[in-house]
Amino acid sequence: MTIEIGGVSGKPIQDTGDKSSVTASNNSNPKAPTTTSGSGGGDKISLTSSAMKLRELEDRIADLPVVDVQRVSDVQRAMATGTLELSEADAANNLLEIEKSFS
Repeated sequence: MTIEIGGVSGKPIQDTGDKSSVTASNNSNPKAPTTTSGSGGGDKISLTSSAMKLRELEDRIADLPVVDVQRVSDVQRAMATGTLELSEADAANNLLEIEKSFS
C-alpha cells in the first residue's frame, strides 16, 4: 500500500537525506508524546509510548510463522492414514463463530 504525502504547497516532499533514527523514551505517561528531531532541525515526529508498544508488537507478529507446520503435518498424516476424526457439529459451530466475528 502506497501513501503519497504532499507538502504544504501541494508539491511532493523532497528527501533531505537525513536518515537519523527515531528513538522513544521510557515515559511512564502513555499519552505524553516523545519528540525527536533530526539534524535538519525542522522536522519532528511525536510518538507516544503506546505507539512504540504497537510497533514492537507489529515486529513480533511479523516474525511469527503464518502456518503451524506441525499441525498441518499432523492433519495430513491423519488424513492419509484415515484416522482424522471430524465432528460435523463442531465444524459448523466453528464456521458460525468465524462468520459472527466478521460482523
